[in-house]
Amino acid sequence: MLLRMIGALVDFSGRRPWLVIGLAIATMAGLWGYASRLELRTELRELLPSDSPAFMAYERQAKRVDGGAQLIVIAESPDRGANERFIDALSEQLEEPLRHHAARAACLAACADDACRSACGPASLIRYVETGTKDVRRFFDENKWLYAGVRELEQADEAIELEIALRSGLIDDLDAGEGGGANGAASQGQAAGAPAKKGLSLDDTWAELQRRLKKIDEFPSGYFSTPDGRMVAIRIVSRSAGMGDRSAAQLLDEVTALVGRLEPAKFHPAMQVGYAGDIPNAIAEQKSLVSEAVWATVIALVLILGGVALYYRSPWSLIVIALPTAFGASAGYAFATATYGYVNTVGAFLGAIIVGNGVNYPIVLLSRYRDFRARGMAADEARREAVVNAFRAELVGACVAAIAYGSLTITHFRGFSQFGTIGFVGMLMVWASIVPLVPATLVAIERIQARLPRWLRDPAPRVSDEGTAGPGARLLARVTRRWPVVILAVAPLILILSAWKLPAYVRDPWEYNFARLGSKSSREKGAGSWSLKASEVFGGKMNVAGAMMLADTPEQVPAIKAQILANDAKDPEGKLVADVATIADVLPGSPEEQRQKLEILGRIRDRLTPRVLKSLSPEDRERVQSMRPPESLRVITPHELPDLIRRRFEENNGVVGTVFYVKYKNNVSFSNGKNLLRMANTTGNVVLPDGTHVVTASRPTVFAEMIRSMERDGPLATAASFLAVTFVVVLATGSLMGAFSVLSALVLGVLATAVAMAMLDVKINFLNFIALPITFGIGCEYPFNVFDRARLLGGDVALALKRSAGPVALCSYTTVLGYGSLIFADNQALNSFGWVAVSGEIACVATALLFLPALLHVMSRSGALQRAWRGGLLWRGSHHS
Repeated sequence: MLLRMIGALVDFSGRRPWLVIGLAIATMAGLWGYASRLELRTELRELLPSDSPAFMAYERQAKRVDGGAQLIVIAESPDRGANERFIDALSEQLEEPLRHHAARAACLAACADDACRSACGPASLIRYVETGTKDVRRFFDENKWLYAGVRELEQADEAIELEIALRSGLIDDLDAGEGGGANGAASQGQAAGAPAKKGLSLDDTWAELQRRLKKIDEFPSGYFSTPDGRMVAIRIVSRSAGMGDRSAAQLLDEVTALVGRLEPAKFHPAMQVGYAGDIPNAIAEQKSLVSEAVWATVIALVLILGGVALYYRSPWSLIVIALPTAFGASAGYAFATATYGYVNTVGAFLGAIIVGNGVNYPIVLLSRYRDFRARGMAADEARREAVVNAFRAELVGACVAAIAYGSLTITHFRGFSQFGTIGFVGMLMVWASIVPLVPATLVAIERIQARLPRWLRDPAPRVSDEGTAGPGARLLARVTRRWPVVILAVAPLILILSAWKLPAYVRDPWEYNFARLGSKSSREKGAGSWSLKASEVFGGKMNVAGAMMLADTPEQVPAIKAQILANDAKDPEGKLVADVATIADVLPGSPEEQRQKLEILGRIRDRLTPRVLKSLSPEDRERVQSMRPPESLRVITPHELPDLIRRRFEENNGVVGTVFYVKYKNNVSFSNGKNLLRMANTTGNVVLPDGTHVVTASRPTVFAEMIRSMERDGPLATAASFLAVTFVVVLATGSLMGAFSVLSALVLGVLATAVAMAMLDVKINFLNFIALPITFGIGCEYPFNVFDRARLLGGDVALALKRSAGPVALCSYTTVLGYGSLIFADNQALNSFGWVAVSGEIACVATALLFLPALLHVMSRSGALQRAWRGGLLWRGSHHS
């Protein structure tokens, strides 16, 4: 029944070729149009399992602080004044969207239905704008006395009381001179108006307060600027999470347009304006990935089609190959749009990989058709027999490819599962489309060529008397038949190298250096270079540096801080945490402590009476008066802190104090994955002494979860891929000896790849690990194709190799190009994925064309393969070979 159905579909495609092709093109147009809405998300957390505790905690935290991604605008010119005027002008323009948002909030509060709320207009993309530190300086200057310690104030109060007593003559100054009666005279002299020592002992306290104020506000000009004023910046905090999403891109576009309207050159001819922070960095990374993905796909397609045209000596063959491949790619991306709505970093390059892998199916089918035509078969019969003859190999190839991608879907790691799901659908649709599309395209091309001049037609396919083509295939057949034992000697060598190199390598094969996984050029140009300039402007100043986390309530924060520091102290590899910054660090103490300070400051103020001040010289009187604590001092609450400070500890709902920051030591590298694992152990999901479990999350804990997920899911995907491929091969070959020969070639190729990785110290990361399970599936096609052709030829291994080596090599060539396009990617993780996948592909095709034929020759001579040549269980194929 299946034979009749396939034959009927082939015949229908031959009778109605334009209908089949038209339906395919119309469907593709719709699929590509639908897939154009696909979004690219480049942040590493998009690779994590959506049900990961760290990811879920981070997502909840992101909702509580409403994005918070930064866009820093930097004005650079030799003129400080020009830079400041530009920043002032930009700040004034940015106030408009904030006023709009305030009006929208008022509108929403007055609305009772959705229609009214929709009329309030869109939400502002900006949470707030930080223009400088003027308000911070003013606040701390007005409240500086409260930032002295209680003991410092008590000592100042005691010293002032003592000096007032000395001036009044109530006690003698025992240090005021030498000799018995000098003390009284000294006291008399001071009472007569001699300058008070150190201005009534306030100078030391005053100097300490000024030092603290300078430490708090390291921007004396009130602007975010470098000391020489060459660069002045403004910081825009958005409602975006900074993942390169559309709202972030829209904000950057709006700010860029606003800067353009201000015309920076009017402020200074040499002024340059650049953008730094989470938003432009994410967008730049996204644009780079999109550009690289497009170019990788285009380059792979051009080289693949060029190789196909050269191999077949037929530009018309490109249409036969390209149509089902493009159909599969469009289906894969449309499926991604419908299922996910976006692709992550890994999925961005699936187009090139689907093209490289998927083109194998039409290549095998076209090769069989041309082979039969060259041997004199009629066109309609050749089409039918090519499909039936190749169906078994195509079916097994589709199964193992589906397994390769499908094995990734069983993992929770989205970097694997999303890639596997989309790749599975794309490859499946390429395979499903070849039966109607390839015969229909062949008929359409033949009808077109019949009306063209001879020089525009394809040359007739040619084969030798024994039905083979190409000297390379004949050379391989001759070598593997004459010296099989010599070729098989490579296997023990690879096994010895595996036993020597792999045990140490597999104990810790993971890439922990995150600096090797990002963009190579991001620090040299574009947003990366402006980010370096932003670091020069801010450098940690007025910025709570560290990993942001949230407690459930403000009251939990002190206990969480103490527990994190205690966890850090227990780290056997040493401490990582320098401090934990909380709202308490920017307040002048608890309410009780502040009231105690106010009481002391009141006493100091009461002691500095007009009579005491009158006793000072005019110069000292003016200085002491400026140091006198003002009567306006009061207990400061978190909500009364300046916006620039308060917002860093504030949630969307206005709760202040639940946000805190873990500040790590300067020599701690965030690019070191092992450090991230230690950070996660120290700060993730803190358990307080009373048993309360606080779910905490930060970027280090998210990245640490990614490492753990990769370590857990990587081996799972590889094992699942190999076991499933083994099952399919055993079923398809119909004998254990046949399966052994095919799997031996596959395993040897994978082992050779692993040995090369170990010898070159190529570490496994969250991208290149995908190459291993995929290699089991895609790499299995080649030895099975050679084996199945030998089965169809009754065990004639040499003839099978002569007839199948060319198509197999061409399939490998196209797959290598699909992966090879990633080698030139700027993203280092993708680059390593390309190298590992290409290495695995070359190793597997080499074992398929050399090791497997040599093994089959030896096993055939011993009679071990007699049952395998009689056919497998899945498909007996046609009588033509």
